Amino acid sequence: MTQDKSKQFEVKLDHEGKVIRLGSYFYDLKGVLICEATEEDKKKYYCGRFMTFPIVDDDWKVREDLCLCDGIQNFIIGKKGDTLLLESLRSAIDHNASAYDCGYDELLVGLELHDITISSRKKLDSMEELSDTIVLSIDKLWKDRNIYRVDTWDGYYVPQRFCVVGEDGELYHQYASDKGDVINKNRTLAELIADDVVSLSWFFNKPNLRVLVVAPSGKYDGKVKPIPKDWYYTVQTLENDINRKIEEYLKEETRYYAAKRPDKFKA
Repeated sequence: MTQDKSKQFEVKLDHEGKVIRLGSYFYDLKGVLICEATEEDKKKYYCGRFMTFPIVDDDWKVREDLCLCDGIQNFIIGKKGDTLLLESLRSAIDHNASAYDCGYDELLVGLELHDITISSRKKLDSMEELSDTIVLSIDKLWKDRNIYRVDTWDGYYVPQRFCVVGEDGELYHQYASDKGDVINKNRTLAELIADDVVSLSWFFNKPNLRVLVVAPSGKYDGKVKPIPKDWYYTVQTLENDINRKIEEYLKEETRYYAAKRPDKFKA
């Protein structure tokens, strides 16, 4: 935001206890700053005549994140006291998986510290919990290239990731950055997903969480099938690799999140 003192601006306070996501972190929304955009602002933020910036947390900091150029409404997570399904946090979880800002468990704890409860149920008005089997669907994007996309089909949510086969034959996460596509060679895809599952296991106190890896049917009929035999061998072994890593990680960490907010059933 330019430091033009001649610009018109207005501060509107928010008293509804809203919580906003900025990047992979959550903040108490105190209000918004609305100001008239200069020509420089319009080029920087691709905005119209006015810009809206959130004012957050007890230090009342004005945030100018570029992602807010289209407004802040889509970044409002909820209000203090709300109970949210894990699925409703998909955008935050997916963002963090590529930004590598924090662990999956840290993201979940961070939101609950703002007095929002994260539920492991299928619906807010049902006591039925998500299955301990997390079904992951892996899809080959090109016939002649070993590039794949992993999505959660059912169960606790694991972030979407694109992955490629490395020179060592392992699957690695490929993600977009300011410098173009980047491949994370520090950890294999199996290790990253296992870490996600262990984070969920620790946060929700669900020691039996494991994955089942399938492929889409290819017919857009909502069905899945076993991994095709002609896909790369590391894809064939992905399920076993992930579950083996989960077992290893759980042996190292046997405690669970004692401060988890109690779930609230919504009739």
